[in-house]
Amino acid sequence: MEANHGMGDKSSTCSVGRVQLRNFCLADLDDLYEWASDEEVTKFMTWETFKSKEKLREFLVKVVIPHPWFKAICFNGKPIGHVMLKQGTGIQSCRAEMGYAIARKYWRMGFTTQAVITTLKMGFKELQGLKRIEALVLPENVASARVLEKAGFVKEGFLPNYVHVKGTVRDCLLFSYVV
Repeated sequence: MEANHGMGDKSSTCSVGRVQLRNFCLADLDDLYEWASDEEVTKFMTWETFKSKEKLREFLVKVVIPHPWFKAICFNGKPIGHVMLKQGTGIQSCRAEMGYAIARKYWRMGFTTQAVITTLKMGFKELQGLKRIEALVLPENVASARVLEKAGFVKEGFLPNYVHVKGTVRDCLLFSYVV
């Protein structure tokens, strides 16, 4: 069993193909910083690019580790990205929103698509009452839209002026996977 420095439960893992999904722990800080500090990777994310490991450590401890479904995408045991699901509550508990990012040097190698497919399998199995997983994509993020389509998502529509991204209100494309 891997050391987790008292935070994060690494027992929740799933492997498909070359990708393994597992919970984050404090020992992942340096690997997480590799892509969370890369402006090219975070360009389409709603959160700002991390400029210091201390701020990222705080985010890891306060947000990532306690999150019920925020997983490291691992290749050969090394975290190379993340994927998360946020399930709705109450009358919206039948759906969850998915978000993901992967280190630039692993782009266009199929890792993200494998991680999304694995997330679908795990999410529908682990999250009670889940019938739908959604993903929002900025229209110019063609690579992310392609990942979702390869994983079986359907483009449902265009949402004008839908979300704040780095201080600007942006349009989004809505993709979904429904069981």
